[in-house]
Amino acid sequence: MGKSCKNIFLNQLSKLRLIGKVKIITLTIACIVVATLITKHQTEHSATSSSRQAFHSLTTPAKLPVQVSATSSPKEAFHSPTTPPKLPDWAIAKSLPIPFRQATQHSEVVYNLKTPPKFKQSQELQAIVNDVVNLTTAKDLPKKALSITLIDAKTGETGAYQQDTPRYPASVVKLFWMVILYAQIESNLWKNEQDFTPYLAKMIKESDNEAASFILDEVTDTHSEPELESEKLKIWKNKRQQVNRFFEKAGYNHINISQKTFPIDYLNLSEPEGSELQILGNPIWNWNKITTEQGARLLYEICYAGQAVSPQASKKMCAWLKRDFNPKVLQKKQLESDGFNPVETFFGESLSKTNAQFYSKAGWVSLSRAETAMITTGNSGATYILTIFAEDSAYANDTQIFPQISRLVYNRMTSRNSRSMPKSGVPNEKL
Repeated sequence: MGKSCKNIFLNQLSKLRLIGKVKIITLTIACIVVATLITKHQTEHSATSSSRQAFHSLTTPAKLPVQVSATSSPKEAFHSPTTPPKLPDWAIAKSLPIPFRQATQHSEVVYNLKTPPKFKQSQELQAIVNDVVNLTTAKDLPKKALSITLIDAKTGETGAYQQDTPRYPASVVKLFWMVILYAQIESNLWKNEQDFTPYLAKMIKESDNEAASFILDEVTDTHSEPELESEKLKIWKNKRQQVNRFFEKAGYNHINISQKTFPIDYLNLSEPEGSELQILGNPIWNWNKITTEQGARLLYEICYAGQAVSPQASKKMCAWLKRDFNPKVLQKKQLESDGFNPVETFFGESLSKTNAQFYSKAGWVSLSRAETAMITTGNSGATYILTIFAEDSAYANDTQIFPQISRLVYNRMTSRNSRSMPKSGVPNEKL
């Protein structure tokens, strides 16, 4: 009897174990089915999300670099898929259009004038330059910080002092950016030249840093960015530094014009930050650098030779550089440009009562005063180019040194010209 009960108990236990195994197997199968359904749902959802994301990316594609070759014909125009550039408040207030970039082959514009003009040294012009240096030393100004280039445009004669020393040009750099912009315009990179007219007017006529920032961004297809990681910074710097290559290939050796001029209010940049600081190097050393020989050469190529980019472009650029000595005009422009005056404290101040035609670009910061100018007294008179970079706060603070230098050079150049004219020529102006 005991053995029979034991067998019954074991049989029941075996049945229970079997039932348990069946339940476990059933539960496992159910879990697998549920997991399969969940995975299928997630896959379908992911595919739907991906298709939505792909559709969205078609409407907002990544930024595409577009450059131009001066020797190739443009392809079909397209609207750059980049985020529209940030505009200065005055541009927004005037509802200015954003320049329309056209697609072309991916190469950079090049300057058409490959070799420098062949100027010849002149003892007479060198004597004038030496007298300028003596004037500065008589005023206890440091001559080590001074560079001068003087060119008689009609004869090609020149005199100089430390003209091959690279110096910070302040806003004279904007003259160079203008030339590159016109090279791009003439190469059909931009659909409508007039879109840049308000920015050129403010950059050259008023020396406006906001307009200059916008033009440099458009020309190089870069923007002032937060600090960039190594690889992105390398790409960004290469694009920004195309402005250097434009002139280097034409014999403007060791030029650096890749830095913006500050402050730039619409970007909230009182000084370089982010990518603008990174491009300066660490420690900071890579500021804009131009020689007076380069500044004088470019102005000669624009306004006297009339061959910078093209005769048509040179005519337009020289018109931007022309200064009006009329006091009413100067006062009006000064009010329109928040106090900027391209004549007062610069070369033009001491020539305002002469009959000279005056074309210039000046720059002035706390540690530097710079200017390049072409002065002409007519077809029968003198035509010369004077470029001075003075890289010291003593010059920046002396508001009369540039006018005094300018008058000294004007008197000597016009006197020189009258001596070389035939008797039937126009007499020298009585000053």
